[in-house]
Amino acid sequence: MKERPDHLVTKFLNNELTPSEEAQLLEWMESPGGRVFLKKEVQLKHLILESLHRFDAAGAYGLLQNRIHHREHHGIHRLRPLLKYAAVLLILLSCGYLWYTAGRDENQLLITGDREIVLELDNGNSTTIVPGQNQQIRTGEKLTGIVQAGDTLVYEAGTDAADTGFNTLHVPYGKTFVLKLTDGTTVNLNAGSSLRFPLRFSAASRDVFLEGEAFFGVSENSDVPFRVHTGNITVKVTGTEFNVTAYKDEGRTAVVLCRGGVTLYTGETVTGYVSPVHLSPGELGAFGKHDGEFAVRKVDVTAYTAWTQGKMVFEGQTFAGVLKLLERRYDVKIENHYPALNGERFKGTFGSETVEEILQTFTESRLFSYEIRNNTIIIEKPEMTP
Repeated sequence: MKERPDHLVTKFLNNELTPSEEAQLLEWMESPGGRVFLKKEVQLKHLILESLHRFDAAGAYGLLQNRIHHREHHGIHRLRPLLKYAAVLLILLSCGYLWYTAGRDENQLLITGDREIVLELDNGNSTTIVPGQNQQIRTGEKLTGIVQAGDTLVYEAGTDAADTGFNTLHVPYGKTFVLKLTDGTTVNLNAGSSLRFPLRFSAASRDVFLEGEAFFGVSENSDVPFRVHTGNITVKVTGTEFNVTAYKDEGRTAVVLCRGGVTLYTGETVTGYVSPVHLSPGELGAFGKHDGEFAVRKVDVTAYTAWTQGKMVFEGQTFAGVLKLLERRYDVKIENHYPALNGERFKGTFGSETVEEILQTFTESRLFSYEIRNNTIIIEKPEMTP
């Protein structure tokens, strides 16, 4: 093992690392035994400094997060495998020093959900959509203009003009699906989402109704605006790409614009009339359900659209928010019996990992213990040892 960089660990705890020293510390983590030693060394040093109230965890977290973000946007990829560990390590430092005792029953296995995607037809009937199949949807004995091509449901442009009803596509937790509407607009629906839409759009309007999360690639038509209604706000566009998050159990409705332009508006709220908000590419517009106000800020849009590529990107989300996302993506139930973690924030990227692999990554830094009881993941505060 390379010589231990004790001075770099100390400087990290004091928030004094230079960019080159930070790179040395992260590189040392790749050496044999470096990762294990660093965990123990940082924890011990942090325990001492924490007792003296000298460690600024939030400041250290922000500094390293900004440095990592800088590297990601300047083509330095060799540190990517360390990012998840570094992020979890920083949560540990912000939480305080914990001794972890697993207390897990290794014989228990987690069985994730396998609920069905359901297409609710305008005549009241429903049909199950099995991802990966190719079929033409029927209404009784009648073939419709709806074709499933793998993981995409296509509404053909030649749909009978007499069909003016609405269909609703329900995507459960644990799944995603793509919908192509008659005007050419594509909609990626995330887990736990539903979209209500017409069998064909009229000559005067293109309106759909969303609950959950979806990424829209709207076919351009400057004469007929496309509107997404969420219950709290309406998103109005003529042709663009954007992501809408409008889950009922969230405290806000958020829109992230990737390309083009959108307008967000709502009717009168408890605080009065709210003026429409216009977004430019790279901006997030959020409507608070409790205060009835819009807020706009610049963001990295890839963090909000990564789910369409099967990834989860966390950019400072709270632990409570992360658990909620894990429940949706994997269709599992998670109970957190360690509420002190709920407000902690972290950064990390995950791809094909299972929910257990993600949780195991967290427990490597001794943040918490977890076990599976009756097919529910239980997160608990780790026991402290003298």
